[in-house]
Amino acid sequence: MKGYFSSDFLERLARKHKFVQRKSTLTAQQFVDLLMFASKSPNQLSLEDLVNDYSVQHGLDISKQALHQRFNDFSVTFLAELLEEQLSKHLLPVKKSEDYKQFNRIRVKDSTRFSVPSEYAQTYKGQGGIGTVAQISIQYEYDLLYGKPIVLSLTSACRNDQQDSKETLANIEKGDLLIRDLAYTSQGYIQHIEKAEAYYLNRLNSKWKIFDQNGVEIDLSKIHKRLKRYSIPLMEIDAFIKIGKEDIQTRLIVSKVNNQTYNKRLHKAQIAAGSKGYKLTDKFKTCAALNLFITNIPKQWMKAAQVRATYSLRWQIELTFKVWKSQANISKIKSMKLQRFQCQLLAKFLWILLHWKMLWLIQEWIVNYTKNQYYKCSIWKFYKVAFLLSGLLRQVLHNVKSPVDWIAKLIANAERKYLTELKNKKLNTQKILYSLA
Repeated sequence: MKGYFSSDFLERLARKHKFVQRKSTLTAQQFVDLLMFASKSPNQLSLEDLVNDYSVQHGLDISKQALHQRFNDFSVTFLAELLEEQLSKHLLPVKKSEDYKQFNRIRVKDSTRFSVPSEYAQTYKGQGGIGTVAQISIQYEYDLLYGKPIVLSLTSACRNDQQDSKETLANIEKGDLLIRDLAYTSQGYIQHIEKAEAYYLNRLNSKWKIFDQNGVEIDLSKIHKRLKRYSIPLMEIDAFIKIGKEDIQTRLIVSKVNNQTYNKRLHKAQIAAGSKGYKLTDKFKTCAALNLFITNIPKQWMKAAQVRATYSLRWQIELTFKVWKSQANISKIKSMKLQRFQCQLLAKFLWILLHWKMLWLIQEWIVNYTKNQYYKCSIWKFYKVAFLLSGLLRQVLHNVKSPVDWIAKLIANAERKYLTELKNKKLNTQKILYSLA
């Protein structure tokens, strides 16, 4: 862990990106430390706060003007590569890969957006609409089996999820299972996954035509009526998607949604349709009343009910975003120099990813300690404790305390304080994953 933040490593990386070009009062290690362990939220943190923290921690003085000048393109590229180093290095998993021999990785990906000061609009353009002149989009993807982060990128919000999907097809590997929201899914995406000998699991786009084995277009309204009339909870159909001249075989899994979900979907769609001047089609309304999943996972690997449960794993990334915004306060910012904002955000993600690795080790420790493979370590509960112990971690990186002290505090009573509470006997992430083993 300390190797990532050692003085020698950071100095070499900083010189590579010209953040350090000559001897300076503020070293690369001190700069990273100052931002990773900032005492206040970004919307409250001032240059004076940073200067005072630097003086307390290192017994040295730096002026606000001098610190302000250190926030530049060199410091941004330096921290961006340091974050890439964090993404590429990962603690060894405790699980053995043969536990999930069907899949190389189970990848979940999504994005979250938040508004930034309007003066950043040239770099972070919004998607449009009132109050969205400037927005940043954060794309995040990780492997659910071992917790390894795959992608964490900061882009303009006008670069939508489908564009991201097209531009990142090259990193799909044989045996990967990709679980993504509908916004990422295009017919080209499905076609590429098939050619890569990987697997997809996502909802069906209501605009797509889907056919049965006889080449007849599947009438979803008839399926909906049948599900209602005979109270059928779940139906699976062998189907085909026509992509150009190619027929892609897929499994279509269909179930009804409750009235609350249907009304919520319809209301959201009506607002979007009204703002863009079009009307909702009958086909869309039918699709809104159904959960429609398509996948190329072989039936012998995963039954229809498991497919539906496995798609719910995608919500783990939504919970992660909630932690980032509610506990790490990444979306709470004020107007400041653009490069300072970028550096503070990158440093916050360095802190988040460092703890993310510990979260997954503690997950494995809980399972081994309790002998219960279904126990799930709560992301929310873990990060609440991690923030309380942030000062101790800072001492570890300063060589004042041993990493053992920090780990011991994190792991103390882990089987009690981090466990996810199961509600209404719902399946948790661990139960779903172990059902795939």
